[in-house]
Amino acid sequence: MSKPPADDALLQWINEAVFTVDPQCRIISFNRAAEELTGYTRDEAMGRPCSEIFRSDICASRCAVKESIAKGRRVPRRRVLMKHRDGTSIPIAVSSSPIFDEDKTLLGAVESIRSLSEVERLTELIAHESDQRKSILDSLAEGVITVDHDWHVTSCNAAAGRILGLESQRAMGLHCSDVLRADRCEDGCPLARTLRDGDRVRDDPVHVTRFDGRSLEVSLNAAVLYGTDGEAMGGVLSFRELNEVERLRAELAGEHHFHGIVGKSTSMQAVFGLIEEVAESASTVLITGESGTGKEMVANALQFLSPRRPAPFVKVNCSVLSEGLLESELFGHTEGAFTDARQSRRGRFELADGGTLFLDEIGELSSLIQVKLLRVLQEHSFERVGGETSIKVDVRIIAATNRDLEARVAAGGFREDLFYRLNVIPVHVPPLRERRDDIPLLVDHFLRKYQVVTGKNIERIQNRAMDALVSHPWPGNVRQLENAVEYAFARARGGVITLDLLPPDIRGGGSPALETPADPERARILCALERHHWHHGRAAAELGLSRTTLWRRMKQLGLDPA
Repeated sequence: MSKPPADDALLQWINEAVFTVDPQCRIISFNRAAEELTGYTRDEAMGRPCSEIFRSDICASRCAVKESIAKGRRVPRRRVLMKHRDGTSIPIAVSSSPIFDEDKTLLGAVESIRSLSEVERLTELIAHESDQRKSILDSLAEGVITVDHDWHVTSCNAAAGRILGLESQRAMGLHCSDVLRADRCEDGCPLARTLRDGDRVRDDPVHVTRFDGRSLEVSLNAAVLYGTDGEAMGGVLSFRELNEVERLRAELAGEHHFHGIVGKSTSMQAVFGLIEEVAESASTVLITGESGTGKEMVANALQFLSPRRPAPFVKVNCSVLSEGLLESELFGHTEGAFTDARQSRRGRFELADGGTLFLDEIGELSSLIQVKLLRVLQEHSFERVGGETSIKVDVRIIAATNRDLEARVAAGGFREDLFYRLNVIPVHVPPLRERRDDIPLLVDHFLRKYQVVTGKNIERIQNRAMDALVSHPWPGNVRQLENAVEYAFARARGGVITLDLLPPDIRGGGSPALETPADPERARILCALERHHWHHGRAAAELGLSRTTLWRRMKQLGLDPA
């Protein structure tokens, strides 16, 4: 073996796998830990593209080394799967930084890799290899997180995951600030103060951001974590909620709650299983289902479980904008591209670069936008409106529609090639009438929600009222069911929801024309209109449509839009 350069020799003493590359991503140094992790020797790796040695699931689309070279900045840790030389998959966390000389000339990049199995080993060490200790931590109502010297999470108990809105195991190996996302992470971090001064922090009020985006105030304690040899191993944080409303909301999570989606029926459990199976893929997902079934919540769950979770998650409703505005919204525009384009503007595809773009109501796209979207899916590039420069992006597409796209393809209203590009991973959300077993569970969920929202102490629903809810056809699906519970809460004066408190169409006083509808979509729209006294804005909000789309559908279905 040839003698490694001086900087490579220094790398041999580092326990974490490290390698460096030139601007063309060819390996120019490779330490012993990298040899052990990959199964390749240094001589075998030198001069080869790093993607041939570190064969990970992000090499093709989200390579950390290429990104750090292209953007000239550090790429923080990403959790990925890497193929060992023998073919086995290894979960790892990677980070990369560009290397410059004293003249600011780019020399290449360095990537460090940590096996997540090593993180798990550290976690076991912290727990003194005791399952009983882990059980004790998980039984605590207070959240507990431990970090190593590099601020990476080495343990996260069940309460911490529940308070922060993530699965505890998914926090492992992430930077502490990416898990807590507190208002004090950058300036005034309590744990940094503890590790610097050695003094414990007690009951320090801190605002954190849950993984569903909600802000939450916690009372936080911080202390140095010592090993059995008396040496400092990192830090430990414990915290509890201060906001009672958020505490009640957290209690809503349970066995049949999946990232905000409620369901115990076989069909919904199948949807949950499919989401978990495909979430880590970069493939396009098409979510189908009637209005009000919760398609956007499925998209949220896919993003939450995805490796792209820390990256942008951008949402666009394709039905609310005209063709010209939607084109500009999606692809951006250059200065002077049209009358009001006083300056260049990035579109949603650019804003979502490295992350995910959710296109709701994809079935409403015009033929022009369909053509442009097809090109992005095929070539991962586009031009801004009025521009000539091709812009490349790495974006995962999640699309949703309540329309029958195959029927639209057959009728010539939707491009067949675009349909097959979108329909790589189909996820169908069943209507509520096909999963009536979930209705009592959903009613209980909404009872708890509106207890918090209204402050009313309504704890149960009368049997006759529940029977009416279970037997109703629910053309508006889960959204309509929630509206019915909210309606009952608004009218209730006692502690029980009775049959007479439900909306008229549900308790049997609705329009006879709705009892045996020949056209389910017409019945659903008519039901919403009558419930809101033909107020188009409120009916559109219940149906998950824009006012323009509702007006158009009313006209097509022979409902007087006046």
